[in-house]
Amino acid sequence: VLLVGIFLSSACFTLSNTVGTCTHWNLTGLDPVISKDMLQHGNCSGDLYNDYMTLAFTSQENSIKLLFHHFNHSVNDEGHLLVPSTPTYQPLTLVIIFVTLFLAACWTYGIGVPSGLFVPSLLIGAVYGRLCGYIYQMIFISDHTEASQSNSFYPGTYSLIGAAAFLGGVVRMTISLTVILIETTRNVSYGLPIMLTLMVAKWVGDLFNRGLYDIHIELKHWPLLEWEADPTAERIAAADIMQTKLEWLCPTPTVGRIVEILKRTKHSAFPVCVYTSCSQHSDDGCDGTLHNRSHLKLVGLILRSQVVTLLKLEHFRKISDPKLPLLSYGALTQFYPKHPDIDDVTLEFDQQNHVVDVDLYMNPSPYTVSPLSPITKVFTFFRSLGLRHLVVVNNRGEVDGIITRAELQEHNIDRVFREKEQCDLVFGNTATSHAYSIQDPSSRVR
Repeated sequence: VLLVGIFLSSACFTLSNTVGTCTHWNLTGLDPVISKDMLQHGNCSGDLYNDYMTLAFTSQENSIKLLFHHFNHSVNDEGHLLVPSTPTYQPLTLVIIFVTLFLAACWTYGIGVPSGLFVPSLLIGAVYGRLCGYIYQMIFISDHTEASQSNSFYPGTYSLIGAAAFLGGVVRMTISLTVILIETTRNVSYGLPIMLTLMVAKWVGDLFNRGLYDIHIELKHWPLLEWEADPTAERIAAADIMQTKLEWLCPTPTVGRIVEILKRTKHSAFPVCVYTSCSQHSDDGCDGTLHNRSHLKLVGLILRSQVVTLLKLEHFRKISDPKLPLLSYGALTQFYPKHPDIDDVTLEFDQQNHVVDVDLYMNPSPYTVSPLSPITKVFTFFRSLGLRHLVVVNNRGEVDGIITRAELQEHNIDRVFREKEQCDLVFGNTATSHAYSIQDPSSRVR
């Protein structure tokens, strides 16, 4: 971070003295939004200001104001606006600032420094729009001509449209960004051109890639669901994408078994199950890993944060002791939102054989789905109910697997769909209709 700051500061200072141009102030042409203190002298003397330093050595908000409103215009004897022969900011200065800001934004965003994205994108777009405005002026408007109703030129408008286009292309926002920019300008007449600009920016950007936020979410592997399920999901059942090798807990597991499972996995929830052939108050024969689904009944679901909190509060007992009093809701959620991790829990060796009554704190009626349910239905459950986990239970009440948002990611659904198509080509359409899909459970992380 220090290296980036030193490099960018040195580059801006050097460019301001080599590229920056000294320009006269036109106090009569200053917009009320612009104050005299925003203009930087730099190496210029008298009533001259350095155009590069004025934009580079001020806050981003002030730079945007200058690009939107700062315009060294003059009026004739009749009060009509005249296009100046000298630009407020030289085109070369705008090109250098645009390249510098663009590279700096890419650099700082790539190293994970919280330098912002919204305002820098507005600033870069405003510089680009102002540059396009001056190019338009040089081609279509003669120097120092009267800016009549049919021949008007105001570079701040080009800066506004450029800022909207650049930010819209980066984040792919349309309606909300239109409202934000209209409220910024306090001029409803800009609504239509801004909306058209944002729509075109989104359409052009979508031809090449996804928005920057979507790309960042994909790089971070965050399980954020789309608005609608992938069209290929109609041919996939819950059994095709569910995680079959999962960790589970008995209603009264030992502390040692819980610690072992929590340190071995990062799952955020665990099904609470019992074997029909095991005693509900015994931990014998319950290894905590779902390999054999036969005779394994679902009795509830408990969150990882709840289990760790119970261990942190040492809310466990010896097997021969009666059950402990039920913790209050305030005691169970006292660490919210920063719940402790298993590494923050310190336990004595003789406490490993104590048991935890997780059946008192589990959700006894979690949402479940059939293995043959279509993924479109499962996707609707997650989107409409805000679920993070969905247990797959067959018609005998036995646990077959679990589905999380990671299994519903578009790339995972596409992979399962391709595997299912290959299997159908080899074995026929009935080969996978009632069988669980070929998958590598260890390749997916919840």
